[in-house]
Amino acid sequence: MTRRVNYEDNIFYLTLIFKGISASLKLNIDTDLYRDRIIEDIRFLDKTSASIYQSLKANHLMIDRFTHLKGLQKLNSSFIALLEDILEERLPLASSLEQDFDLLQRVQSNRETELAGINEMITKQKGSTGDQEQIVSEEEFKFLLSAEEQEPES
Repeated sequence: MTRRVNYEDNIFYLTLIFKGISASLKLNIDTDLYRDRIIEDIRFLDKTSASIYQSLKANHLMIDRFTHLKGLQKLNSSFIALLEDILEERLPLASSLEQDFDLLQRVQSNRETELAGINEMITKQKGSTGDQEQIVSEEEFKFLLSAEEQEPES
């Protein structure tokens, strides 16, 4: 039996987790109590995002693939920026995560690599579907309007 993956909800939930991590790093909380949780959430976000990316990469014929890729792209861009803020100690709790900087640098590298892959897939998909607007010529527009006027009213 095939399993249906709800990418939209999965990406939405990861975004919520990301927002929680981001918000917690801006608070003046006791890092002895929360540091492990924050690091585990970052690991989870990295691992799960990679899993969703691999699934989207393998399912190139999926109908809403482009939309899901865009959501994952946005999540990864934000995640990379947050990791950069932590590593450059621009956030109140960043210094308390200093012992985990090696891990955070690896996660940032993973996200950058994945983001490059997502950007490439988005570019390819745009090219293959033809991201061109459907334009109605003046003659077609006149024909459509005249056909509408000629229809008898019921």
